[in-house]
Amino acid sequence: MEAEAIEVAELPNILVVGLFLMFGGRAYAIARYLRLPRVTLLVISGIIIGPSVLDLVPDEIVGLFPIMSYIALSMIAFRLGETFINFDLLKTGPRIFAISFGKTLVASSLVFTVTYLIQDDLILALLLAGLAPASAPAATLDVISETNSKGPLTETIVRVLAVDNVLGITLFSILLVVSEIIAGAGDFTQEVIAGAWNIGGALLLGIAIGWPMARLAGRLKKGKPSLLEITGFLLLCAGLAYQLEISYLLACIVLGATVAKNRAQPKKNIFITIEEVSEPFLVIFFLLAGCELDVTALASLGLIGILYVLARCLGFVIGGGIAARLVNAEPAVKENIGWSLFPQAGVALGLAVLTLPHFPGLGQFLVSIVVSTTVVFELFGPTVTQWRLFKAKEAAEASETVSSGDLPFVQQSK
Repeated sequence: MEAEAIEVAELPNILVVGLFLMFGGRAYAIARYLRLPRVTLLVISGIIIGPSVLDLVPDEIVGLFPIMSYIALSMIAFRLGETFINFDLLKTGPRIFAISFGKTLVASSLVFTVTYLIQDDLILALLLAGLAPASAPAATLDVISETNSKGPLTETIVRVLAVDNVLGITLFSILLVVSEIIAGAGDFTQEVIAGAWNIGGALLLGIAIGWPMARLAGRLKKGKPSLLEITGFLLLCAGLAYQLEISYLLACIVLGATVAKNRAQPKKNIFITIEEVSEPFLVIFFLLAGCELDVTALASLGLIGILYVLARCLGFVIGGGIAARLVNAEPAVKENIGWSLFPQAGVALGLAVLTLPHFPGLGQFLVSIVVSTTVVFELFGPTVTQWRLFKAKEAAEASETVSSGDLPFVQQSK
């Protein structure tokens, strides 16, 4: 009887999840009517129903955010790997890497300079500079999916997102090691080994699971990989990354890229399957992200937070634009690429949390900065991305001239 009572007590939580999913199903139409990106609508809705405003969501549901974030971001990271299917590393690769490196370098440099001049704290400046390049692929890709965007800018955004997070995670790992050495908080050799393992281990894990995944998925039914097979491989990769204390995002990106570049069987079916299964996770993730955001954090944003937002955005626009011109990218890419990558959320927060064991006091300050600026980036970032896609005439409503076969992302099934 006691077990039965516990089960009944948990039923309202199932109701909340059901309402989340039903609302997510209508969010496209509502967002289109309000002329907002769906992700912004979901985040705002989460803020309203969350603890910051109406406090309608049970604590047990809000407590699901860490695991939901881990699963949703793992799926998004894997889907980024699809961009490598037709990605010629020799022909297109240098241009994408140059644009990503340009915006990363300028944004990190500006954030470092501004932070050091204001706070006169070398370690804080280094760590905050390491957080600057991190982007929110889920928010940006949701805007692309919603607007059914196609064209050179859209293709570049998706591919730069994949490279960005690889570069961002690598840069942060290096700067964390440098910061510990400067602070004298760790052994030089051990810190270097730990940083190398975080990156190298993720690369090895992604390849090790991606190779058999590409060959085994879909063998039961020729060319039709099952949902169980694909999600099993993906969650195995994400779970092992957690156990091995390496970057799960990087591991899942490499997993997707390994599957994408493998010629064992048609890969589109694998990515389309992940796209379909990820939808409910993403809806819940965005709503819970809103619940997790504390609007009162805006009041404590402070000068350093405001300057971080401005320096990061300015660095993206300047660095991305200059790099795009140097590699002679398309006009739409030159004018819009930096503007289209502002969203920042889970990845940056995850990296900031990694600093807590190494710099407890400073780490808490970094987390508070990321949390407060996330409110800003997640509310206006997707809107800016949507605006630039329309400006470049690549959103479906702006131009219907591009065939569906040119989509660089797996949203073709929608």
